[in-house]
Amino acid sequence: MKLRLIFFAFFFVYRRSTVIGQISGNSEENEGAPTAAPVVPGTPAGQLSLVDRLETMEKAFRAIVSALSNQSNDLFAPIKEILVQDPSVRSFLSSTSFLPNATTTPVSDTDKYVTIESSKQATKEILQQGKNMVDTLKGVVKCSLAHLIDINSIDDLNSSLNGSSLTALFTSKESVEINWPMPSAECLKFSTGVWIRVYQSGDQHKWPAETLLTVPQRCMKKSSKTLYSIVLSPPSISVTGKKDPCNFHLTKSLTQCRSYVVQVIPNYQSLRGKTLRTEIVIPPKISEDPSMKSLLTAVANGDLLKLNWKDNSGCEPQMTSLNLKIFQDGFVDSLRQNVSTIKIPRSCLRQHANDDNLFTMVLPANQQTCPIDWKPLDKCRKYRIEMSSQYTDTWNGPSTSLEILAKGHEVANNSLDSNDIWRCPRKHFYCEYNGCWPFDHRYVCDGQNNCNNGRDEHYCDPVCKVGFKCGRQCIPNELVCNGKFDCLDGSDEDYTCSYDNMCQQFTNSSGNFSSLIIPKPANEISSDRMSDIVRKTAILISVEPNHQIWLTFEKCVTFENKHFVKIYDGPYSTSSLLLSRSGSLSPFSVRSSSNELYVEFPSYYDVTYGITAVYLSINATISEPFIPGCGGYIKGEGVISTPTYSANPDITDCFWFLETKNSEDTIVLSNSDFLSYQRMKSISATARTSEHDHYGRWSQPTPLSTVPPPTESPSLIIYDGWSTEGLVLYNGEAKDQRRAVTYSISNKLMVHLTSPEIREQPAFSWTVSRISTPQCNHTFDGPNGIIKSPNYPLVYSHLSDCRWNIDVKPGLKIRLLFGFFETQDQADFLYVYDGPTMYSKLLFEKSGSVTTPFEITSTSNQVIIRFITDANTALPGFLVIYSTA
Repeated sequence: MKLRLIFFAFFFVYRRSTVIGQISGNSEENEGAPTAAPVVPGTPAGQLSLVDRLETMEKAFRAIVSALSNQSNDLFAPIKEILVQDPSVRSFLSSTSFLPNATTTPVSDTDKYVTIESSKQATKEILQQGKNMVDTLKGVVKCSLAHLIDINSIDDLNSSLNGSSLTALFTSKESVEINWPMPSAECLKFSTGVWIRVYQSGDQHKWPAETLLTVPQRCMKKSSKTLYSIVLSPPSISVTGKKDPCNFHLTKSLTQCRSYVVQVIPNYQSLRGKTLRTEIVIPPKISEDPSMKSLLTAVANGDLLKLNWKDNSGCEPQMTSLNLKIFQDGFVDSLRQNVSTIKIPRSCLRQHANDDNLFTMVLPANQQTCPIDWKPLDKCRKYRIEMSSQYTDTWNGPSTSLEILAKGHEVANNSLDSNDIWRCPRKHFYCEYNGCWPFDHRYVCDGQNNCNNGRDEHYCDPVCKVGFKCGRQCIPNELVCNGKFDCLDGSDEDYTCSYDNMCQQFTNSSGNFSSLIIPKPANEISSDRMSDIVRKTAILISVEPNHQIWLTFEKCVTFENKHFVKIYDGPYSTSSLLLSRSGSLSPFSVRSSSNELYVEFPSYYDVTYGITAVYLSINATISEPFIPGCGGYIKGEGVISTPTYSANPDITDCFWFLETKNSEDTIVLSNSDFLSYQRMKSISATARTSEHDHYGRWSQPTPLSTVPPPTESPSLIIYDGWSTEGLVLYNGEAKDQRRAVTYSISNKLMVHLTSPEIREQPAFSWTVSRISTPQCNHTFDGPNGIIKSPNYPLVYSHLSDCRWNIDVKPGLKIRLLFGFFETQDQADFLYVYDGPTMYSKLLFEKSGSVTTPFEITSTSNQVIIRFITDANTALPGFLVIYSTA
């Protein structure tokens, strides 16, 4: 009945507004006026026309409501009851007394009735009052519809009243604090409050209408110049006493880990404005302890991925699924790769009996019970696994991620354990009754079983349109590289099969690795099958960001042109290839451009073959691409060589990083050509007539003119440590510093080679060796003493690094008086440091023969004397007497 009344009323109003427009257009006062142009919707003229129509409709509707409410006939009683029950219509009834009607008012003491229309003054006042009420209703309607039509009188209401400007916060007191924007200045005078509704996401149709809270204007707190706010307290318990009319409570308690919708609806004198909407999630009541964060472990082995997920959020009972993302090579960048979210329903997870928060999942899953789209991970590839719990359609918990290396099948398989395969030459197979047969022997696939288990009659397809052909057999493609020999000669399983990869990842700043030793088959091995007993090994080196990797192969012996050592400049074999080498090679180095290197190499049963490698990470300071031969890393002993500058015009700077294996050892960097020249020069200058000198050394005089000087050496700078900020031990650009040998202070050296002006020069090399004499350390704390080189006055030892620490009373100085000094020139040095370490100020540095006596005095009460020798010529050394000053 109510709907029929409303339809009738609006139809009547619409027709009346049309008729009014036609009457006004045909009135006498408009007679002869030009016909108005048609109004176009959406234009300013169209908007004003719409506003006028609304005013006419409002006016007519009020007249209808007033007329119906004033009828005394019982026929209209049900209609009047409906009008009274409707709050919007009831608000109209409260302000319709101005409307003209057909009722009469009795005049006391007379039988005449005077109608309202008889008084012009009363009519004028009523019309003015009606105009005011129409203006009010006009403003109310405009404000409630401001988000649908552009009304210039509203202060940019479209931009201020939008869902994103509503905020809601769940407080520690379990209250909900809501903030929303104020209406425009014009609409503010029509506002009578708001309606507020809070309900669980997805349940808007389940919550009854009475969950709306009616908040009057006076209860809305002004939190800023542009915002209103209100706090909804938790559901209250019945209390006695006076109740605060502006104290509002949630109609229901909010459940933790659930998502709720908060709606604020402006109330313009019972007309609804645009609904503002936002969502909040009720957080779980858990500690801020990091140990409460959800935990993820993952293992990828072969084609399987096993996930363990521990949901420590406190919302585990509400969890509906897990969201899984997998990023190749660890790059968490959806723009670089097409990454989709794999949704794993809770029903597919296995929950542990003793831990309700712990779940396990193995992919691929049973497609009938858990139809999850899954693609196996690449073997020996790094992945970043990112996972989160899903609790509702609109809310999931924080994600947890970790990096894993997908490994191959690292268990022994038929490709290595089938000893009979290796007994015969390639393209042959072993038959128990007849020895080695060619794999295309006429007895193969002849319809008769000639070998054990009839395996010579398996996979017999003479056409072999689809499959892998091996002799007279045709193997289905899915059996190739499956870890089992299906071809008689085993050719379906070889070094290129990805399942055979053995993988490992290194994340330390330095390390080493080598080829594995695989089991040797028990039976005899055919000579041409030795290279087939091999497994591919992959190593991923991942160091911290903003670093580069130097990788040196100290040993590299493979079957030439069959098994290659490949180094990729990145996290996987899809990265750019730096080097690919095979055969028996001298030590060589490579450098990455980023913080990751991927290395593939073979592993054999024969220890003669294989590789041994060491690596280190350095700060990423070299931007030029790597050029073989330009720089390297040596741990222990080796040789530094200059690159072929003439063949590589792009070479400018090359860096070598040297390190001893024992942190207490000293690095010796010597130039053999320069040493030979210095030695022959010394012998020629000190040549004697006798074959033996007074030290008992045999001497053969050699004219100095017959000893050719070394070619001009390239420019190099040697730093102690691995930084250009370290102490410069040798600067080849300074003519007075040129020497045959340089010694480290620590166990690390960095050599910086710069390209020469004349690039057509022969290669230079320096030998890297070590000194290990930790026992040659002495301490003196008396006021005076004698210090001499080992074995003095006899010749000192080769490859020795001796140190004397003199520490006298504070305030005193130390005087050193040298009585004798003779060492190998430019090779065996004595250093005096003015302080407690070898990084203190250098007072004295000398080699060769020095006229004595001479004296050196410190500026402090501590001095270190260091005497270091190489592996060549030895002389008596030195004698020094120290005293305090």
